Amino acid sequence: MRMSKGWEFVFDERLGIALPQLERDWNLYSRADQERMIETWEKVKARIPDRVHELEAVINVNQLQVSQEDDWDTVCDLYAEIYRIASIINDLNIWKNVEQYLSHQEEQSPGIAEEHTNREK
Repeated sequence: MRMSKGWEFVFDERLGIALPQLERDWNLYSRADQERMIETWEKVKARIPDRVHELEAVINVNQLQVSQEDDWDTVCDLYAEIYRIASIINDLNIWKNVEQYLSHQEEQSPGIAEEHTNREK
């Protein structure tokens, strides 16, 4: 998802979502670019719970297979897969909690209280 010069969202096969790829520090992007990136990121984040739910379903199937499996090597393989998927879920939850804010403030006229304070000086 190439969005603009200097940044894009790239699909991560392991996580199953697109992650931001920035070519420079966040503060160096224009307010408009930051707004577009945040908007795109919020759409990506909205899909994370569904992705986690899909992965949890796979873990549940693997756990059921573990409970019915007699071969120790197969049980070990199933647990390895469960741990791999759990790691993905953990990473998705970390990404879900990433919040980005605009670093550029809009120019605002002084409020009444600020204007009154400035006049008294």
